[in-house]
Amino acid sequence: MRPTGAKVRRSSLVRGARHHVISAMLRLAFRTQPWLFSAYLLSSAAFTGLLVVDLHLVRVLLDRLPLFVDGSLSLQAVFGTVLLLGGVNVLYMAMNAAMNLSFEILSYLVDARMTEAMAQKAGRLELIQFEAAELFDNIEKARAGRNRGFEAMETVAASVIFHGGYFLALGAYLIRLEPVLVLGIFAAFLPVAFSRAIRASAFYNTENKVAPLRREFNTYEAALTDRAFFKETRTTGAVPFFRRKYDEVLAAYNREMWRTELRTGMIDLGLKLLTLGGYVGLLLLLVRFVLVGRVSPGLFGAVYFAIDAIFKWFEELFDRLGFAFENAALGGNTLAFLESPERESGRVALPRDRGVTLHQVSFRYPGAEENAVEGVTLTIRPGESVALVGENGAGKSTLVRLIAGLYHPDSGSVSVGGADLRGADDETRFDALSAVFQQYQRYRMTLLDNVRIAAPPRDPAAEAAGVDAPVSGEAESRERATAALIQAGFFDCEGVRAGAGLETILAREFGGTDLSGGEWQRVAIARGLYRPHDTIILDEPTAAIDPLEEDRVYRAFLETARGKTAIIVTHRLGLARSADRILVMERGRIVQDGSHAELIAAPGPYARMFHAQAAWYERQECP
Repeated sequence: MRPTGAKVRRSSLVRGARHHVISAMLRLAFRTQPWLFSAYLLSSAAFTGLLVVDLHLVRVLLDRLPLFVDGSLSLQAVFGTVLLLGGVNVLYMAMNAAMNLSFEILSYLVDARMTEAMAQKAGRLELIQFEAAELFDNIEKARAGRNRGFEAMETVAASVIFHGGYFLALGAYLIRLEPVLVLGIFAAFLPVAFSRAIRASAFYNTENKVAPLRREFNTYEAALTDRAFFKETRTTGAVPFFRRKYDEVLAAYNREMWRTELRTGMIDLGLKLLTLGGYVGLLLLLVRFVLVGRVSPGLFGAVYFAIDAIFKWFEELFDRLGFAFENAALGGNTLAFLESPERESGRVALPRDRGVTLHQVSFRYPGAEENAVEGVTLTIRPGESVALVGENGAGKSTLVRLIAGLYHPDSGSVSVGGADLRGADDETRFDALSAVFQQYQRYRMTLLDNVRIAAPPRDPAAEAAGVDAPVSGEAESRERATAALIQAGFFDCEGVRAGAGLETILAREFGGTDLSGGEWQRVAIARGLYRPHDTIILDEPTAAIDPLEEDRVYRAFLETARGKTAIIVTHRLGLARSADRILVMERGRIVQDGSHAELIAAPGPYARMFHAQAAWYERQECP
């Protein structure tokens, strides 16, 4: 009984989500562009009314033609009806064009607004959520359903206004003349309604299964085609490997979709055969009514010529409603993402220049079996330079992310200037903090923008008005960017580098140039130095720089950071000795804490690692 209860509950939640999506999209469309949304509704209503007027005029024309032939009606009366019918058709086409145009423009605007909302939402999530596959599955489903919710809303709105309005007006028109025709038309298409309801539920359940598969084969496709991968993929001969993985996952994706299509297709075929029987029966009923004189020849002609369109629109109604429920179910994934819990913003402004304190901090990544950081208690004084060393997996990078406030500990506390990071407001959470991590970004922009993206120049007047405008301070910004590039070793002491001025585009695909790995690392370090800060973190961003140059960069960095709090993560212990203090980590714990002289004199992991690295460099020297 337990699985059955769970299934029933899920079904009710799905229905509620669909209704929620439609109402949410109606509000969003109206808020996005009220006059355009109103124009869409009005043109749809006018389009619907003109269809019924057209049907009536066809009936009138067909009834008047016999009267004109036997001479009891003038040509002027017939010609007037023809002109009126032509005018209605012109208006009909104009309203159809207005309806389609307003919908297309509105859909672009809503899609842009949804995309922006998803980006803003991602920025408000706790960063630790990005360490779990569940979030990426939810983002993939949200991305796939981003415009499906709007399509569902439009379908329902069009169905209510166009189909609903048309069939109500048609029913009111025909019921006075022959009620049985109304019942026959509506009864014939009930099987299609059942078919679309079944299809909607089936594809909603399938989407939950295939979203991870779609994300996986997109990853393999990127490994085969994306510029960031192609060098390594081809030089390692990994193309067949990724192609095989891509084909396997794509086949699994197609199997799930095919099973759903086949199952719903067979049901759809059977129900459409019932609809076809109803269509034939309705035509026979109409002929019989003409023969017995229950309907006039004009009504027979109007209904006969319109019946194909009536059935087409009836089928379209249930098709559209079926797709609306299917799209609403997928659009519900987008709303579920947008309504998911966010990072809580506190109200405390952080004084970054007053040191950092950690008390019994422990942290574990989602799905991990062991803590990455275990019971760390630590105080970093203002203006102190600290080096974090240890083997891979010791927890160094995780610890600096906790100190930076990117992650929150599972237990214990991280305080800056006595204020707990959990209570920090979003406006000041990262103020006066700069960090350069191992995985930095290579932006396809100018060298200048690659550096100053860390703190773009602002227009004070625009900021006061709430507008984000990087206008003022251009000269000062360029000077600061040049100084940061010199400190990072990208420019020489004169602020010059052959073939790479500040306006150089760092992207070959945009007509610029590309940099080596070491050069990109220097740009990333310059980005960190450019940002105004009281605390700066370098988490091993110099792996592609040769040891001598790396030593120069770190020394310049420490000189620049003098008087500020600096935290360096490095594997090269020769660099660590330049720091005021060295912390040695093993399996998430701090096992040694002291200066280089203190730690090298004491037996322990630091002395062992230092002598091992020194011996390795000695072995590299030529005899």
